[in-house]
Amino acid sequence: MPEAAAVDEPRSRGEGLKRVGRALHDLCQPLTTLQCRLEMAGIVGTPEAYREAVDLGLTECARLVDAVGSMREIVRSEARETAADQTASDETAPDEAAAAR
Repeated sequence: MPEAAAVDEPRSRGEGLKRVGRALHDLCQPLTTLQCRLEMAGIVGTPEAYREAVDLGLTECARLVDAVGSMREIVRSEARETAADQTASDETAPDEAAAAR
């Protein structure tokens, strides 16, 4: 998934949310494909249709796992950035307070 490659790139505030939004949108295609194939297998009802649905379902599940992994990395990256920003803010606060005296 393209989002995973962009996890460590510098970004502006809110960019992580945009990237998660795109990743969530990207989940729709494999979910729709999976749902359609399962419904079609149920309609056709043959062992071959079920086997095909399972094979495709496994492929689509792998895509979903990749997409969720990318989203997890985006969230972790955002959390690290937020923690780093908070630490930097906490470290400069005493210096600013001393300067104000």
